[in-house]
Amino acid sequence: MTGLQVEGLTAAYDRLQVLHGIDLEVAQGQIVAVIGANGVGKTTLLRSVSGLLRPRSGRVQLNGEEISSASAEQIARQGLAHVPENRLVFPSLSVDDNLSLGGWTTRKDGHYEERRTHALALFPRLADRINLSAGSLSGGEQQMLAMARALMAAPSVIVLDEPSLGLAPRLVGEIVGTLARLRDEQQLAVLLVEQNIRAAFRVADYVLVMDRGVVVAEGSPAELADDARVRAAYLGGDSTSSGSIVAPDPSPTTPATKNSQESR
Repeated sequence: MTGLQVEGLTAAYDRLQVLHGIDLEVAQGQIVAVIGANGVGKTTLLRSVSGLLRPRSGRVQLNGEEISSASAEQIARQGLAHVPENRLVFPSLSVDDNLSLGGWTTRKDGHYEERRTHALALFPRLADRINLSAGSLSGGEQQMLAMARALMAAPSVIVLDEPSLGLAPRLVGEIVGTLARLRDEQQLAVLLVEQNIRAAFRVADYVLVMDRGVVVAEGSPAELADDARVRAAYLGGDSTSSGSIVAPDPSPTTPATKNSQESR
């Protein structure tokens, strides 16, 4: 299939296993959101699919090609862009220079200016601040820059870690609207990790709920909104609802896990 496919993915930091057999698919023209509390493995999932963390086992395929053992640079060249948590723009460089670095891997294909024009059309605020240092931008503008920088690499798949973090509701709406445009107009496959559950439900086609490194529920936003466990845990529903959205402990407790339960 085209897009991103993950099968049986496990990942660890030294002896601390974080992911325990994750399966997911994101097709072209689809947004899949991953939700869950802090520390359940959402960031580790993104790091594993983008090459920043080598999976312990399982398969990751990008547009039908195996990338499980590829480097982050190789994966980026093959068409996956990663927008990390906290944006991580280059604060001392200008907006334009940040965009230029985002397009470094595709700089010789003759379409740099076309992609730059498109990125600035998606985020007009950046065009007005093109020569300013990235560090002088507001948090929302830095998030826009991080997304625009990722798009400069001409990805077919984009993964985003908490893009709404710390943003005002109006800016969250802009970010969500842009993701919808990228899905609908460019047919991008989007894997979105998000703690703003209502924003995630508003834009996603499919949602996975994670706990303790496993997927404990999944379905369309409408289906999960009808799940009493999900409502109670994430949507402000009746906390007395029967059932639990918490995963059982997936592995025996070891000395490593006693001292440090999963932190990402």
